[in-house]
Amino acid sequence: MGLIWNPADSTLRSLVGVPGSSQLGPALFPAGTYAAGAFSSPAQTALLIDPKGNLQVMALPSTQPQTVTGNLSPTSVIAFAPRGQYAVVFTPGATSVLMVGGLPQAPTANAVTAAAVQGAAISDAGTLLLATSAGSGSVAITAIGADGTRSTLATLGGFGGISFIAGSEDSLIADSAANTLARYHNGVAATLATHANGLNQPFAVAASMDGHWAVTADQADAVVLRIDLTGATSPAQSACACTPTQLSALSGNAVFELAAPAATPGWIIEADGPTSRVLFIPPARGGQ
Repeated sequence: MGLIWNPADSTLRSLVGVPGSSQLGPALFPAGTYAAGAFSSPAQTALLIDPKGNLQVMALPSTQPQTVTGNLSPTSVIAFAPRGQYAVVFTPGATSVLMVGGLPQAPTANAVTAAAVQGAAISDAGTLLLATSAGSGSVAITAIGADGTRSTLATLGGFGGISFIAGSEDSLIADSAANTLARYHNGVAATLATHANGLNQPFAVAASMDGHWAVTADQADAVVLRIDLTGATSPAQSACACTPTQLSALSGNAVFELAAPAATPGWIIEADGPTSRVLFIPPARGGQ
């Protein structure tokens, strides 16, 4: 099912099996080797930050890392483009982000200035989407094209998550204060879901690889909402026996990690099919 970053011991581990019957495999490297990491299943590529702030790329099946750049915060967040050829690395509150291209074989890194970054996403064409503080608690969402052109897409009452749809420049933007999710196409917003559908302070949004489904996770409750991007079916809620902390894509069309396993189970949602299924990952076994 791909590799997952396990924050409990700061390792990258395989998730073996199928949704509903999976377990963590052994770590690819000793605990403490890296401070942050993320994995793209489509590109079979990991980006890792060591305790000294060096960004390294690991392109499977090789487990030998290649250094891309340095001087990063070990607390940085890494977000891949849907298909994994690009990534953006940022530290919440910082005044710049790092755009990484040419993955996995010829990585490049370029800094992009910003102001008080709250979140970031990048498209398969290298378009950046930045969420930055705009004063009085509001959040500005800015798109930065490959030519450096900047345009403001939205001003939100609160940051609820941003992402791109695979193979597309369409973006998904959630407002945690207004409890809305919108799809932006050519700068024009179309509302997909509201509080009436179950949005309750969303903090993350993701899309399936085929562009059929969007999934949001709430910070006010344990509800995960699936939205049909074709409009054929109504939004549907699923409950998790967990506190969701992320929406990280795993192998498959619409499988996302909600909470990482540690001493307690981890959780995923499989959103492809007639209904969504929220499934657990057994806790990490001692000695692994």
